[in-house]
Amino acid sequence: MKTCNLSVATVVLGALAVSYTACMAEGQDNTVSGGTSDLAGSSSNSAGQPSSAAGAPPVTGAGGSTTHPGAGGSPAAAGGQFNTGVGGASTSAKAGGTGTAGSGTTGSAGSPGTTAGCSAAVGAATDLAIDDLEDGDNVLTPIGSRTGYWYTFNDGTGVQVPAPTVLFKPTAPGSTTSAKFAATTSGPAFTKYGAGMGFDFNNKASKSCPYDASAYTGIKFWAKGNTGNMAGMMLKAMIKIPATTPTTADSGTCAATCEDHFNVKAALTSTWTQFSLPFATITQDGFGAKTTFDKAHILAVQFQVAQNVKFDFSIDDITFY
Repeated sequence: MKTCNLSVATVVLGALAVSYTACMAEGQDNTVSGGTSDLAGSSSNSAGQPSSAAGAPPVTGAGGSTTHPGAGGSPAAAGGQFNTGVGGASTSAKAGGTGTAGSGTTGSAGSPGTTAGCSAAVGAATDLAIDDLEDGDNVLTPIGSRTGYWYTFNDGTGVQVPAPTVLFKPTAPGSTTSAKFAATTSGPAFTKYGAGMGFDFNNKASKSCPYDASAYTGIKFWAKGNTGNMAGMMLKAMIKIPATTPTTADSGTCAATCEDHFNVKAALTSTWTQFSLPFATITQDGFGAKTTFDKAHILAVQFQVAQNVKFDFSIDDITFY
């Protein structure tokens, strides 16, 4: 098995000497050699709302609640920084209800509080599967109180496949452990902050609500580049929490200099490789408001490619561990 040990962040950032500009952001189920890699180290911001440096608002999906599954996934905006740099105050790309994570009526001991328009959702230690995409739809595996959806996002400077405005559909083939389907997206070199795809865990009426992942240590996923010289493509895997998400988006509580989401960076190759996002060691990039990672209130996971990079990559077999 090939092990991509990215706990040594320099493997990802130094060896490839990949240069990203400061205006990057995030956005919205194998018998190949591959091993678990600990991507703890550098962080990122995910899509949410564009920072003041991000330029034009991103193109986003229209939501993916059970009553509106055809529009993509949870509405996710993009903006912020990809690596390091000066992040500006976030501006809203999507109006919506606001709420403070943890406030409101609380459930039994140990359960998360609710935010406006949200209800508590808690994962049990045995509910490890997030999605293997084998059912061929845009919905996460419905266990552990999860009601989440896949979506794509971009900065609006190109045409992404699938587009953020259409129903996200997995493509064949999948990884070597779930061979039918994988989550795949492709596109040209977007010029503002890039593009990507992702999913939320607790979608209520097209709003990403907090999900309590306290029972888990982290998240694992498999990834590969599909075409071209993938040795030059860096993927940023991000976990959104309310404290890094603007108050104007989903369940965000960040008031200024937002989108500095907790993340790891993975160097993709043409071979399926497993990576991990360990909750104990993932960090922010440092351009935004500093906060503490709260695994009891996670909103979404997003996979983003930097600006000025043509991309075609796949994600599969996402699980908690």
